[in-house]
Formats: sequence, structure tokens, C-alpha cells
Amino acid sequence: MRRLFFIVCVALVTLAPSVSRAEVTDRIIAIVNDEIVTLREVERFVAVEKKSRYSSMNEYTRNLALREKLDTFIEGMLIAQQAKKLKVEVTDKDIQETVDNIKKQHLITETELKQQLKKDNIDYKEFIQGIKRSIIRTKVLSRTIMQEMDLDEKSLKAEYDAHIGDYVQVEYRLQHIFVSSQRKDAAERAQKALKALEQEKPFGEVASEFSDDVSNTPGGDMGFVKKEDLIPELREAVKLLIPGTYSNIVHTPFGYNILKLNETKKGQAASFESVKDSIKQKLFMLESEKRYKTYIAKLRSSSYIEVKI
Repeated sequence: MRRLFFIVCVALVTLAPSVSRAEVTDRIIAIVNDEIVTLREVERFVAVEKKSRYSSMNEYTRNLALREKLDTFIEGMLIAQQAKKLKVEVTDKDIQETVDNIKKQHLITETELKQQLKKDNIDYKEFIQGIKRSIIRTKVLSRTIMQEMDLDEKSLKAEYDAHIGDYVQVEYRLQHIFVSSQRKDAAERAQKALKALEQEKPFGEVASEFSDDVSNTPGGDMGFVKKEDLIPELREAVKLLIPGTYSNIVHTPFGYNILKLNETKKGQAASFESVKDSIKQKLFMLESEKRYKTYIAKLRSSSYIEVKI
């Protein structure tokens, strides 16, 4: 549920005097146990969820019918209801750490994040509540699914030995040109920046001329960035580079990026003890994907759900 904004009683009282108008702009499309779902809530859920999951609009909504979106929404409601039963809590620190991670992975500032949300007609408070919902979901699944998993030291060490190359610590020294999608001419501006680079204009000068990065680093210099701190789109782009070369334009939900790799710094493979927890999380996620459908099916079967579309 968009439990973040879901105030059923107020909504019903507000809409009651003008039912005919409400039916035009909104309507009840489902009932889940003792809570209702409105069309507007599902639409808002999709809009906020695409940002709280840090994915593109297309990735989240491509080829999805309203009923499929509603199914995902209902799953969220069921998880939220379980969270109340389990007394799951999310702290301000949990939320801030997630927001900071979003900014770090997308190479954006707080200001740029808020600007992009505004462009997408997403209220910042709703965005924060969407993140809170995601954290609650993770905590509920950790309590209900992870407790049943038996990941002993031997299985964790076997995973480490089989994929030890994945645990080599890599840092990239990068320069960055970022053109915010807030600009109406963002795509055209990014192309102009790329063309200037192709004409062998120094990367730092192009960054100073075209980049919307407000971090005030000269020439778009980001210093060293850990590989795992980059979002997948940027990480994949950098992986194709050799020192001294720059990427093509990389489009992310917040804008257009061009990266230059100046240096790659590889260290030793991280020790088993230092990555043991992350390996456990990785194996948990793989196994939980398999168990999640079973868990949701059980919640559905034990709940009253009425879909009206």
C-alpha cells in the first residue's frame, strides 16, 4: 500500500459530499483485509516507487497493465500489515543512509535529487516515505524468510573461494560531466559536450562549460571512487574504459553522464572475514527470491482481497 500517504478515513470523509466528482477523478479498485486501495494511490505508488528503487521509469512500468501494478501494490500492503504485527521500526538513520547511497551511486547532490523529484511531480516527503516502505519490506522479509535459512561458515567460504575475483577491491579515478534532465535541452547539451570531446577539447574544460555538477570540483574531478559505489549503468560504462579514455553518453534517471577514467587502482582481494557478511547477504538475496513468491502466496491465501477492476 502507499501506506506512506494512505489516510483512508480522511479521504472518505473528504470525498463523500461529492461522490459523482470523486468517481471521475478517483475510485476504489481493491480491498485488502480492512484497508481500501484507490486508483490514485496506485498511480502515486508507481511514480514514487520508480525513484525509491533507483531504476528508470521504463524499467519499472514498461508493458505493465494496471492490474499488474495493482498486484505489486497489494503485495506492499500485505507486507506493511505484517510489519505492524511484527512491530518493525525504521529509524531516521536508516532512511538517511539510503538517501546518501542514492546520491553517491547516481553522482548527484541533495539539490539535484530534489530537482529531479520535482520534475517528476514527486513530493520529497513522499519519496522519503517510499524509501521507508522499501526498508520495512526488507526488514519484514529478513525476519520471516531469513530466519529459516541456514547459511553456515562452510557454504559462505565455498562461495568466497569460487568467486574470489569479485572481491578484489577496485577504485577508479574519474572525471565527470553531468547534464541534469531538469534542462529542456539536456540531451542536446550532452551531445554538444560529447562533440567537444571528440574535437579533442580537454575534458576539464568541457566539464566546466557543460556540466551541471554543483560539487564545485574543478574540471569535474571526482577523485577516487569505489567500483561498488557506482550505479550499474555507470559501473558498466567505466568497465569498458582504459585510463585516458572517456565514455559515451550514459543516461540515468537523473540526467546524462560522460565519464573519463584517469586511473584504476586495484588492491588485494578482500579477506574472507571482511566480506563474509556481504556474501551472506548475497546468498540470502538469491535464496529469498525463490522463497518470496511462496511467502506472498501464503499471505494472500490468509487475507481477504477483493479486486474491483
